[in-house]
Amino acid sequence: MSAKVPGQHTVLRQPGQGAGGRRLPMMGAASVDPVTAASPTLEVLRTTFAQELADLHQQSRADGLAQARNEFAKQAATEQAQQQQAWLKKEAVLREALESQRLQLVELASQLEKQGAQIIASMTPAVGRLALAVVVRLLGQHAPGRSLVADMAGQAIEEYQLQAPLRVRIAASDYATLQSCMQEDPLLALFQPDPAATPGSCLIDHGTGQLDAGLDTQLAALKALLASDKGGDANVAGV
Repeated sequence: MSAKVPGQHTVLRQPGQGAGGRRLPMMGAASVDPVTAASPTLEVLRTTFAQELADLHQQSRADGLAQARNEFAKQAATEQAQQQQAWLKKEAVLREALESQRLQLVELASQLEKQGAQIIASMTPAVGRLALAVVVRLLGQHAPGRSLVADMAGQAIEEYQLQAPLRVRIAASDYATLQSCMQEDPLLALFQPDPAATPGSCLIDHGTGQLDAGLDTQLAALKALLASDKGGDANVAGV
């Protein structure tokens, strides 16, 4: 018989341990300590999530700006509405004040018109008397040694109660006559020659205006009174 070569279809087995046999010491399983993973630092996190943080910051900034714009727009609209209301109130007050002033001016104009009519009515007899006095002078009752222009001026100043300052402008020829016949009369100081005046004219400048007491003016006034009022004698009575 040929001997069997170990390794060919042969399984080596450890012989069972007898009573006095010894077992090979078994190696115990090695205990492995668990590896503790190191926590990432804040800097590592920042580096890792840098883009995410940048995007978040950009989004937060955009949201903040949008909210600020909205709040500013609301505040501006509120202030504009309040300012507009204030302007409307001021405009209403101004309109009311202007309307009140307009009514006052209308009333004042009405009163002035009434007063003017009353003054004209009260002055009508004086105009008639002055005109009649001129006619009387023309009919030959003029005082000798006196100038007709001087008498017209004195009559007008007296009738209308004209107040100073007074200045009587007459023609140069009439002024020469006054100088010759009124040298001692203090009334002469009121007269001044006017190159534009015609003989017989008499323009009196007084404290509140101007009065035309010229001969032509008095004759025209007398003619108008006699033509428009049949009771003209009442207007000129008392001369």
